[in-house]
Amino acid sequence: MKKRFNQSLCLTLIIFLVACTARNNTPTPKNRHPSRQLPPLSQDISLLLTLEMQAISKAMMELVPAIATADWQKISDIGSQIKHSYIMRHQLTSQQRQTLQRVLPTDFKKMDFQFHLTAGKLADAAEQHNRELVNFYFYKMNEACSQCHSQYALARFPGFLKSENNSFDSHAH
Repeated sequence: MKKRFNQSLCLTLIIFLVACTARNNTPTPKNRHPSRQLPPLSQDISLLLTLEMQAISKAMMELVPAIATADWQKISDIGSQIKHSYIMRHQLTSQQRQTLQRVLPTDFKKMDFQFHLTAGKLADAAEQHNRELVNFYFYKMNEACSQCHSQYALARFPGFLKSENNSFDSHAH
C-alpha cells in the first residue's frame, strides 16, 4: 500500500514536471528580467534536450524515496545515469554536438558540466553509504536545476521572476 502511494506520488510529480517543461517557450520581454535565453536550436536538438530534461526530472523524483529509504544501489545507479547523460550524450550526432558547442553560452555549458559532475559525486557518496553527502549532492543538483532554469528558461518557469524579486536580502527580519 505504501509503495503504491509512493509510486502514485512520484508519477503525479513527474506528470506535473513534464507538463511544466512542455509549456510554450515564448521569450520573456527583456524589460521584465535581464534573463539570458538559449539561442534558437534546431527542432531535432530541441527535442533531444527536452527528452533529456524530462529524463533528469524523472530521475530526480526517483531519488527522493531512494534517499529516504537508503536504497544505496538505486541512488548510485541514478547518479551514474545522470552523470553519463540519458539522451544527449548518446543520441547526438557529431554535427549536432558541434552545433551545441558553437551556439550554447559558456555559462550554460559550465552549469551543465558541473551538474553532471555533481551527479557522479552523488553516486560515489551512495556507494560509500554516506547519507550526509548524498543529501548534500542531491541538494546541489536541485539547486543547479533552479539556477539554470532561472537564468535560461524563465519562459518555461516564470515563477523564478517572482522569487528573484522577493529575495531574502530585500526582506526585513
